[in-house]
Amino acid sequence: MADNSLNQAIETLLTELGGGKTEPSAYETAWVARLAPRYPQFSDSLDWLRQNQHDDGTWGAKHHFFHDRFISTLAAVVALQELGNGYRDERRIKRGVAALWHLIGHLHSDANDTVGFPLLALSLGEEAENMGLHVPRPPLRHRDSYYRKMNVLLKNPDRNWRGTTLTFSLEGMRSAFKDGDDLFETNGSISISPAATAAYLMAHHHEGGLRYLETLRQAGRGGGIPALAPIDVFEIVWSLNHLRLAGAITSDHPVVQQILAYLWGRWSPERGICLATHFPVPDVDDTAAAYTLLRWGSYSPNAGAFAFFEVGDHFVTFHGETDPSLSANARLLATLLESDDPEIDHRWVDKLTKFLREQDVTGSFWWDKWHASPYYVSGFSLPALSGFDDNLARSRLNWMLNTQRDDGGWGYLGSSSPEETAYCLEALLFWRERVELIDIAQIDEAAGYLYDHLYDLEHPALWINKGLYTPTYPVKAAVLSALFAYERHKS
Repeated sequence: MADNSLNQAIETLLTELGGGKTEPSAYETAWVARLAPRYPQFSDSLDWLRQNQHDDGTWGAKHHFFHDRFISTLAAVVALQELGNGYRDERRIKRGVAALWHLIGHLHSDANDTVGFPLLALSLGEEAENMGLHVPRPPLRHRDSYYRKMNVLLKNPDRNWRGTTLTFSLEGMRSAFKDGDDLFETNGSISISPAATAAYLMAHHHEGGLRYLETLRQAGRGGGIPALAPIDVFEIVWSLNHLRLAGAITSDHPVVQQILAYLWGRWSPERGICLATHFPVPDVDDTAAAYTLLRWGSYSPNAGAFAFFEVGDHFVTFHGETDPSLSANARLLATLLESDDPEIDHRWVDKLTKFLREQDVTGSFWWDKWHASPYYVSGFSLPALSGFDDNLARSRLNWMLNTQRDDGGWGYLGSSSPEETAYCLEALLFWRERVELIDIAQIDEAAGYLYDHLYDLEHPALWINKGLYTPTYPVKAAVLSALFAYERHKS
């Protein structure tokens, strides 16, 4: 692709940011399908489930992330048992239940659970048993933490549903909410979760919630429902940061200026920013990324907002989370090291560095609870660690250099993907330009792989939600940014 074509693709991407596009999720689609008896327009979601069962009997993302396959399959067989009819649905259910028994022995292979897994697996398992389905009960990490958090919320007479991330998984607590509870956002969603919104509508009518789900259904393909929507802020900050680091955009670009003004309007001096306009709980990951972008755009976000997320020996992604996120802490460290803001508490740098070192259990890469591939964390961490913690940086570098696949790409879950390849190419180009020369042949092969897949309409789901999902534009931005940086390097 010529430079002009790359530039045009980037320009087009900029105009599309903010809609919060994600691909369909089997888990969310199964919950929405269960609305069909009350709202027949959602019957096509049941058809989507019928058409998207894998050959091994499971539902879920293309790549095998076992918690995703387990919870997606469990949700799908419950929906089909409740609403299906005929021999073919009976066969789908039987194959799905059999697959669950095979999956149960592999859950330990995943470094992390999917979001809300203890709560959702238990509640769906109970529903399945009540329907006469003999399904396995999975081993549950963090179960006690979830239930402690839930009990604190439910025992409070002034339950603040919209102030906790538990509400995102409300479908696992359907018996807990009451008619008068404050659950809905102004766009009609419950915490931008189609499943949580559908679970409410199964027993209570809510016009805004119904419109929200109808909008998602109409925007989707054949009844498929996205994992979460809309994710406007997350989509913007991840995409722009890729493009900014590649030098593919400038802060005075008219569209970029409009986008930065949009972010600035959502920034809180006390709590930073949330991943979406209609998601009320702030997080340190998006706060760190937005902070960097806003300062780059000549705004003045305050570093003091990071203090809101500081606990013990690390920073939380969201308050009340059951286990810390390595990527969120790594991104915050990268942000602090890049910034010259005098408000930054340099004690934070020491805390974050110590935390990352303690989490380095492999000596080669890190796992993270928000992404199924360790190339994600390693890719954006390498530039920040270079010259700051060379031992950590070089161990990530060596792992990347030695795990490139024969097709020129990288991929942790069995095959190469453009997204993972883009993360590695961005990191290797940084290293070659700023630190020391590395074999240009590996870089050329990676770029060749990305060009071969530049027009792929779908990308493997690697981001961890209640199931795996793909945030369309951040992935596209990563690929375009990596190729832009490659072309710039060649010239």
